Amino acid sequence: MTEPLFLGFDAGGSKTICLAGDRATMLGRGQGGPANPNVVGLDGFRSALRESARGALGSAGQRRAVAAWIGVAGSERPTVRDALRGAALEALDAEEVWISHDARLLLAAAGVSSGIAVVAGTGSSVYGRAPDGREVTVGGWGHLLGDEGSGYDMARRALRAVTQAADGRGPRTSLSQAMPAALGATHVADLRERCYPAPSVPQLAKLAKVVLDLAGEDEVSSSIVGAAAADLALAVQTCCRRLRLAPGTPLPVVAAGGLLGPGSALLASLTERLEEQDPRYGVAPLAAEPASGALALARDGPGRARSPVGEPATSRKLKETHS
Repeated sequence: MTEPLFLGFDAGGSKTICLAGDRATMLGRGQGGPANPNVVGLDGFRSALRESARGALGSAGQRRAVAAWIGVAGSERPTVRDALRGAALEALDAEEVWISHDARLLLAAAGVSSGIAVVAGTGSSVYGRAPDGREVTVGGWGHLLGDEGSGYDMARRALRAVTQAADGRGPRTSLSQAMPAALGATHVADLRERCYPAPSVPQLAKLAKVVLDLAGEDEVSSSIVGAAAADLALAVQTCCRRLRLAPGTPLPVVAAGGLLGPGSALLASLTERLEEQDPRYGVAPLAAEPASGALALARDGPGRARSPVGEPATSRKLKETHS
């Protein structure tokens, strides 16, 4: 008898990753274009699913999937989720399709069924899931309305620190040389030409790496990292409070995104702040790709998600923390 086939999708704003596998093994991987429906619409969402699934099924065998799980941003509202599910059923040869918030994949990829996922990259957001399935999101409002603690937020703080230092309104900082150089400028005065018209949000967010590299040796850079960590910690604490968890409930925190990788100054500061606030917090960076969480969820359906095959180090650390 042929083993049942499952599909897991990380449907992101820049690309879509699909993993195909049976109950024990990942068999194929495919990549498609952006799938965020707020950006590409339902047609683009369908197209990205088809493209990525085609690549994954090429290695797994062209047969019908028993189930598919798709993590996609902007799917919190039931009406949106229903529309996305309908589009996915049209795009995929699958018996059942489930749609979830993309951050739920992070928890499943880390091998935990409930906890908090904090994401800091170009933007920022926090997602929490209680043991009874209740979900809470904090942040994720975009660069104009929020995204505190994100790469964009840190870069904007750094550029303002540079201009304030040039005016004498703020302290001297190594950012005054590093930030113009990162933008291809020679002098601080050249920043006007580099920043107007404004660069794209992802382009500006990349400058956060300059701040992280200088943290620890430059006081202003360290203060920017500390402020970002404080914003993210507040979002995590707010998420935890809104989940209304029972006393003594473990609080695993999965950290993901380009700014929260292993060795990151932002991750270290966030971890210190959270664990000082409540020793139940156990923070660890995600060690597996989010799509592996989608595949694990597809295997188990909407109930409790088990760990992906080849349990990642993040999962083991979280479990050890709360054993």
